Amino acid sequence: MWKRVSVPVVCLGLFSGCERRSAPPPAAEYAVEVSYPVRGDVDAWNTWTGRLVSVVSAGVVPQVSGYVRTRDFRDGQNVRKGDVLFRLDARQYLEEEEKAEHAAEEAAAELERAGRNVGFYAPLVKNGSVSRQTYVNALQEEKAARAARDSALAALALARTNVGYCTLVSPIDGAAGFARAEVGDYVGPDSEPMVTVNQLDPIRVYFAVSEQDWLDQDGDAGSLAPGREVEVILANGRPCPGPALIGGVNNAVSTATGTLMMQADMPNSDQLLRPGMFVNVRARVASEKGALLVPQSALAEIQGKSFVVSADVRGKARLIPVETGLSRDGMVAVKGRLTERTPIVVSGVQQGMMAAEGRARLKVEMKGGTRPQEQGGTRL
Repeated sequence: MWKRVSVPVVCLGLFSGCERRSAPPPAAEYAVEVSYPVRGDVDAWNTWTGRLVSVVSAGVVPQVSGYVRTRDFRDGQNVRKGDVLFRLDARQYLEEEEKAEHAAEEAAAELERAGRNVGFYAPLVKNGSVSRQTYVNALQEEKAARAARDSALAALALARTNVGYCTLVSPIDGAAGFARAEVGDYVGPDSEPMVTVNQLDPIRVYFAVSEQDWLDQDGDAGSLAPGREVEVILANGRPCPGPALIGGVNNAVSTATGTLMMQADMPNSDQLLRPGMFVNVRARVASEKGALLVPQSALAEIQGKSFVVSADVRGKARLIPVETGLSRDGMVAVKGRLTERTPIVVSGVQQGMMAAEGRARLKVEMKGGTRPQEQGGTRL
């Protein structure tokens, strides 16, 4: 008699047909913004730190010694060439001038007397009434008298010059600084300048450029050549209203800093700029017309090469290699297989790269929040 026996079915790992595989998870979806490249001109600028100085800075130093009798200007006052700044006590020099005048008068009288003697002896020596030696002696006395007269006149001129030195005037048009001598001070030729007058219009800026900058601009043939314009930016970010013209380039590179010193002059009629101020000097060093521009945020770098991510309305993404050029206001000039109608990711570039590799899906929106197909061909 036969019996039924139930045998359980055991699926071993050896039989792969018994194993159920799970489906891969769907790729994550990311929202990205796209925009279109634009055409525009882009310039490259270099900026250097500069310092303002006076074109002419004249220190007023006394040429004679004496006590300061008057001070005839205010600190910081604008002065003209020839304006009186100080007066020294001139009494001793006036006395010396008076003595020199008397000495000059005496010397002139002596020369006149010697000249009369020569005139008196000249006919007598011819007829033998006086000796030849007497006449020669008269000529020598006249010559000595003339030398004495000339010496006396020179001493008188020096005395008058010293009197004039007691009045100190401004040698240039400009702004007087703070006085370093006051009424009652004793000053002399060895003293420090009693005041310094700075010419403020025009004013000069010195700035140093690197060897690389100088070579990149082709030296005197480039944008840093004498006569070229540069922009000067003040410490508060404001540009100077007038153009600054490069006036000179030093003849040697500094061995200490490896830089080349340059100078530029600019108008300063309102005297806003003062010597000692630090400024930024900007110069256009390169220019590219009609370049294809993309935002800086749209660029990605892989192994030292630059790329942009193009994404269409369906979220399909691809990498486009580009060569970067000049930049302006956050926009970079690029060259590659893209046009003004190529939509590129400008926000979410990392997610766009993942989508280009098949590891993500994209939800594409035009920059500004609208869908790409709603733009009607508008280029942003």
